[in-house]
Amino acid sequence: MSRAITIILATVATVVAVLALLLIPLSLVVGHPFNVLAEVIALVASVAFVGRVMRADRRRRREAEAQLPPERRPARREPRRPITFQLRETLFAFVVWFALVAAFNALVVGIGPIPNAGIAVFAGFMLATLTVTGRHMMFRITAEEDGPRPER
Repeated sequence: MSRAITIILATVATVVAVLALLLIPLSLVVGHPFNVLAEVIALVASVAFVGRVMRADRRRRREAEAQLPPERRPARREPRRPITFQLRETLFAFVVWFALVAAFNALVVGIGPIPNAGIAVFAGFMLATLTVTGRHMMFRITAEEDGPRPER
């Protein structure tokens, strides 16, 4: 029963953290600095709680795993090499997405220049990250399917 309550509380804390993260820019734009402070406090508290729960769970699993005989322990997988970003490629993707979003917001939606700049920076960053990451993942997946894993 205690584990179920912990899972429910961690889920609720995650939802609160995401909601607070989404409300911070809104409170900034609307001009409510005390709301921003409360949302930052809620975000930090939620992330701290979820992190504590995850660390405790990982510690319990590793302790239980250490009790098992070596042949019954689950196999550890070798982590992949991290995806690295080419600086020029990422900056180019960001500039293209920033220009597209800013033009769309100005011409179609009719947003003013200051909010448009903030929205376009955020959208450009997110879209460039997705574009570059997706491209690298696509080539990584197809490279792994074509042949054996390269030696390090």
